[in-house]
Amino acid sequence: MGAGIVVEHLNVQLGGISILRDLSFTLKPGEFLGIIGPNGAGKTTLLQALLGMVPVKSGTITFRGDGQASGSSMLGYAPQARQLDLETPLRAWDFVSFGLPHRWRPWLTRQDRDIVREAMQVTDSERLADKAIGKLSGGERQRLFIAQALVRNPQILLLDEPTSNLDPGAQENLASVVHSINGRKGISVLFVSHDVNLIAKYAHRILYITKGQYALGTVKQVLQANVLTRLYGAPVEVLQVGSKLIVSTSASKGLESSTCFHDDNNGQGVLADVSL
Repeated sequence: MGAGIVVEHLNVQLGGISILRDLSFTLKPGEFLGIIGPNGAGKTTLLQALLGMVPVKSGTITFRGDGQASGSSMLGYAPQARQLDLETPLRAWDFVSFGLPHRWRPWLTRQDRDIVREAMQVTDSERLADKAIGKLSGGERQRLFIAQALVRNPQILLLDEPTSNLDPGAQENLASVVHSINGRKGISVLFVSHDVNLIAKYAHRILYITKGQYALGTVKQVLQANVLTRLYGAPVEVLQVGSKLIVSTSASKGLESSTCFHDDNNGQGVLADVSL
């Protein structure tokens, strides 16, 4: 199970503005690839390009999977935000079933029910089945969004900021669920996040995108002062405190002042090089 993606020299423009420039990377079958970077760097646009939702100016996107599935049919997608009427008495079970890859019908077959049940089990949301989706917490709804993506039986799961607006405990729980899905079902994962802690803990590799540049490699490879300085075009400091890395940028150098932490004790090996 699991599929790969090969992106070569991808260029995407929106409204005449270059969003992604000469981006090349590979998602390996069964890999958990974290995508991080500042706002406006093109992380969401990248997922939309993979889904065929935005036009590609140049470059190629190649899907390599198992069986007869090809292209976007391999993909399960949970967007960053959903417009939901929280007063609608829609059951969680019914919401997840809407993701089934066939035309709507007023009943579910036994196979349909089994598919929905399994998706809710692996996302630890089966206990929510009869609850109104509008009454659930943000973390519980995010689990349902992922379950809805899983009923398509995807080989690749695209998640756009699934932990945004969640408290730290809910973020950790959700990332752990995705990690479990990746490991147990072998589904390849592209996980967009601003939270370096989660990416460092669960991702096999990270793709760090800034405007016009990117770096690809393990956490140890990419989160280094010289790599991040090249990405941002201004000094970036990386400090190690015990098992934690502190990454700090300075507003005095033309960057937004920020500090982020992540655990460097993840047991990952170091690849041969970092792509820039």
